[in-house]
Parts: sequence; structure tokens; C-alpha cells
Amino acid sequence: MRRLLPLVTLTLLSLNQWAFAQDPPTLKPYIARYNVKYRGLSGGDIVFTLKRQGTDQFVFSSRLLPNFLGGLFTSDQAEDTSTLLLETNGLKPLQFSSEDGRTKTENDIRYQFDWSTNQVKGRFKDQDFTMSVPRGVQDRLSIQLSASLALQANKDPGKLIMLEKNELQEYTITRQGSEHISSDTGEFDTVVLKSERSGSDRVTRYWYADSLGFIPVRAERSTKGTVDIVMELKSIQFQ
Repeated sequence: MRRLLPLVTLTLLSLNQWAFAQDPPTLKPYIARYNVKYRGLSGGDIVFTLKRQGTDQFVFSSRLLPNFLGGLFTSDQAEDTSTLLLETNGLKPLQFSSEDGRTKTENDIRYQFDWSTNQVKGRFKDQDFTMSVPRGVQDRLSIQLSASLALQANKDPGKLIMLEKNELQEYTITRQGSEHISSDTGEFDTVVLKSERSGSDRVTRYWYADSLGFIPVRAERSTKGTVDIVMELKSIQFQ
């Protein structure tokens, strides 16, 4: 279950390289709950919460709610949180934390972004680190919102750089067309995106619903051509 958080959020590209020619980007606070299955077996749910904090800042968090099976692999206290700044030309992560909910802290992560120097002060494996990052880099949560903003702007995906743990990772994102999705939550017209990391045999596809402001309603991860993880929207409530 713990690896399912990156499944949802390892996507898409930075909006800082884009200018929104017409309407400015918008983020509408919401709570969305997804069921996650591994090889056909439900491991529990993931809840994403987007809250406004002031005029142009937001807090985006994800919380695992494992069932009995999922609880064998992860804690129900596992949570990621990102504090973000929404500007007219894109999204900037300001702070990020990841707690795995266990007593040992070696897998917990902390980032503090300093965009005046393009640096990040972080902590991983109980060690502090400082590293330079390019403008437009995202954390594992801010990237999901960047995807929604990108689709609002009718921009095609390309390459992204994401800070994961204490290293930079590059992904190539391609648009796979559109698809109508039928689910217990409703009927959705979606844009399908594919995410690939160089050197990896894993491919992730995402279905973003136009009617929900391009929030994902489904995600699938494939390893060596076989789908092993599926995430589906169970409920969503806008605030």
C-alpha cells in the first residue's frame, strides 16, 4: 500500500514553464476517496484532501486507509502533505512531508523549498541534505495538481522533473486520447495520460475527468505489460 502514494502522484509536468493565455489556473478544494487494488485484491482506500490556506496557498494531503490486507504492508497513520503556492504562471511547492506512520523515522521525508536560491533543504534516512533543483521541479503530491492545471490550459504533457526522496527523477508523459469511463461514482469523459520513467519497466496510465476539473477518476500501473495496481474513484466532495 505504501508504494501506492507515488502511483497516484508520480505524474505530469511543471506548469512553471507555461503561461496561461486566457483564464488563470484554478484549484477548487475537495476531498476524494479512491479504492486501490493490487493484483485484483483490495488493499483499502486513499483519501486526498485539498484545502485553501490564504489567498494563493493550498495544502494538499493524502492519507492511507488500509483494510486488513493492506494493513499487513502499511500503517493507517501514513500520510503525505504538501504546501503549495499557486501563481499565474504555475504551481510552486513550498514544503513537503511524508510520514510512513511507523516508530522508526528512516523512511520519513521532509523538504523545504527555497525558490530564491533554487535549493531544497531536506531530510531522508535520518540524514539532512541540501541540493540544487531546477525551476519547475515538483514533489510527489504537487505534480498531481500540476496535471490538472495543465489540462485546464489545454497543454500537452511532455517531460517532468520530480524530487523523490533525495534524488531528481525525470518522466515522459504522453496524451493517449480520450475515453468514457463508467463507474459506481458516475459517468465521465476523460483525458488519458501515460507516464513512463526512463530505464523502468513500469508504465502508469491516468484518466482525468473534465467535469471534475481534471481530477483523476482512475489510474493503472503496469509492470512488464501486466496491470498490477488499479485505483478507482469512490467518492468526491467539493468544499
